Amino acid sequence: MLFLVLSWTVCFFVNNNTASIEVLIGSNYKKWKQDIEFSMGITDIDLAMISDKYADITDTSSLVEREFHAKWERSNQLCLMAMKRSISEHLLGGLLETNDAREFFSAVRQRYQVSCNAETESLMHELTGLRYDGLGGVRKHILRMVHLQCKLKARDIPLPDSYVVSQVLNSLPVSFSQIKTAYNTKSESLSINDLITKCVPEEEKNKKEKSGIVVFVSHSKHKSGKGFRGKSKSNAPKKFQAKKNGNDCGQTSNVGDPKTAVKKTGTCHFCKKLGHFMNN
Repeated sequence: MLFLVLSWTVCFFVNNNTASIEVLIGSNYKKWKQDIEFSMGITDIDLAMISDKYADITDTSSLVEREFHAKWERSNQLCLMAMKRSISEHLLGGLLETNDAREFFSAVRQRYQVSCNAETESLMHELTGLRYDGLGGVRKHILRMVHLQCKLKARDIPLPDSYVVSQVLNSLPVSFSQIKTAYNTKSESLSINDLITKCVPEEEKNKKEKSGIVVFVSHSKHKSGKGFRGKSKSNAPKKFQAKKNGNDCGQTSNVGDPKTAVKKTGTCHFCKKLGHFMNN
């Protein structure tokens, strides 16, 4: 068995197979556990991790028992070596001192059980509190909730499909009310695939109806949007016509009349005072 440590990954070659394990630093226990289980299985050295040890070999032990004992001892030694080499040195000090690989693996699991419980609680809260926001499509939303169901199942919390279907329907907006009503009134169960088959066409129909309403409203505003600017000059109020022609309040204009275009300077011709002006 050949070990090669590359940065935060341990690679080893055994039984003509290569496997890699991410080094355990504390926060990545889930990834480390998955790497251990996969690596031990792909290299066919997981016998000590999945089976109990036979009783000690005696003179009366059969050939089968002797062969199994030899394989188990080799598997136990390699698995224990692989796990210890893939754990940060400062984390090894407080772990159980044992020569049994399965006991050592269990000790590591118990050390990080608290963090796993917190993650499980977080996944459950996310599943029950998730709401569809209309982004990415309803199919992706349903599959995301199914993915959370699979994560919880891997943590020994199996949830039936009927529970997930109920949570999905509760997370959908009012536009899916027809599907919700049909599900609540019928006693028959609905699978995940059936739910996707019903929700995807319903979402497409809602999008088309919403698009049609927007087009209708926009067209109506365009037809009725002729304001005061759209009226002809002859139909405009007389008050505004008078202002445009230079008159105000119906008064006639004196611009251009030579008789009234008098220079208003000097004193009044009548009282000889400033401040006002009167012609002779």
